[in-house]
Amino acid sequence: MISLETLSQLGEFIGGFGVIFTLIYLAIQLRSNTSSQRADMTARILERVSAQQRFMGSDAQANKFFMSSILDPSKLSVEERSRFMWIMYEFFGSMEFLMQQHEAGNIDETVWLRWSHTLDYWLSFPGVKASWMGRATPFTDSFTELVELRLMKDDFSFNTANSRSFMLTGTISQSEKAE
Repeated sequence: MISLETLSQLGEFIGGFGVIFTLIYLAIQLRSNTSSQRADMTARILERVSAQQRFMGSDAQANKFFMSSILDPSKLSVEERSRFMWIMYEFFGSMEFLMQQHEAGNIDETVWLRWSHTLDYWLSFPGVKASWMGRATPFTDSFTELVELRLMKDDFSFNTANSRSFMLTGTISQSEKAE
């Protein structure tokens, strides 16, 4: 017959495996949940930016207003410049949030690089630069530093020439096509 002490030790041994199994299971679940939360965070941020782009692209008057604002804000009335500033606050706020989530490890590097190039592109326009320089609302120190460094560098080379040429004239220069 098995003694009570032996059964007790066997129970502790089996219980130890149960604890280890439970910890492994929880670690797997936590990792899966973290991955799911990151994907959800990325989707929410991109939906925020996409909604703004969709509005600007689908509403002819909004698009015309935005284009005139980014090209020459000095031609806008005070009310129009105010409206443009609100649009740019939303854009910069989205970019700031995207950067913060990337730094926190919630946004993949490739997604961040894509949107940081997008930020560079828009910073190449005089109206966007002016809206940044004239902002009344502060942004986080790290985002402000990022934008300021990019403005000082003044290198918005990610397909800026082709895109601007297409946007303004509907064509791409022959020298750009050959590359």
